[in-house]
Amino acid sequence: MKNASVRERGQGLFFEDVFIHNDNNMALLIFSSILAVLFFWAVGAYNRLVVLRASVAKQFAAVDAQLIRVLVWLQGNLPASMRDMLSEMEEAALPEALLKNERDLTLLAILEELSDSLDLARAQPLAPVVMQKVNQNRLALAAWAKVEVRAGQSGEATWFIDPLPYKFDRLKAQAWPLMDAYNQAALKYNDAVSQFPASVLAKQMNFVPAQTLDITDLLA
Repeated sequence: MKNASVRERGQGLFFEDVFIHNDNNMALLIFSSILAVLFFWAVGAYNRLVVLRASVAKQFAAVDAQLIRVLVWLQGNLPASMRDMLSEMEEAALPEALLKNERDLTLLAILEELSDSLDLARAQPLAPVVMQKVNQNRLALAAWAKVEVRAGQSGEATWFIDPLPYKFDRLKAQAWPLMDAYNQAALKYNDAVSQFPASVLAKQMNFVPAQTLDITDLLA
C-alpha cells in the first residue's frame, strides 16, 4: 500500500514536470513567434519606406531636369549685357556701373539662387530646408516673369517681350505634371512615415517627411 502511494506520487510529480516543461516550451514558442513577426514586420516596413523615399527622389529628379531646362533657356535668352553681368556675379561682386536696372538684377539673383538650391537638392532631395529654398526661388522666378510682362504692357522698357513670355509659360506648364507627380509621391511617403507604428521605426531610422512643392502659380 505504501509502495503504491509512493509510486502514484512519483507519477504525479513526473506528469507535473512534463506539464511545466510543456508550458515553458509553449511560452518560449509564443515569444519566439512574436519576435519573428515583429522582425519581419520591421523589415517589410523599412523596405517600404526605402522604396517610397526613392520614389520621391526619382520624381524630384524629373522636376530638377525641367527646372534646369528653364534656367538654361532663360540664361540663353538674356541680353548680352545681362549675360556679362551674370558672369561677373559668378566671379566677384558686381561693379557699381552695372547696378542700374533693379528688375534685371533681381532676375540674375533669382537665377543664381535657384541654380544653387537645385545643386543642394540633388544631394539632399528630401531635406525640408533645401526643398523650401527651391520652392521659394522657383516662385520668385514666376513672380518676376509676371512683373516683367506687366512692365512691358505699361510701356516700360523690357527685353522680356513676345515670344519669350509665351515660351516661358509653356515651359512652366510642362513642369506642372512633374511637380504634381512629385507631390503625390511625397504625400504617400509622408503618410507612411507618420502612420503608427511605422512612425516609430521611421523616427529611429531617420526617415524625415518630404517637403511638397507649391504649384498653385502653375494653375493661374
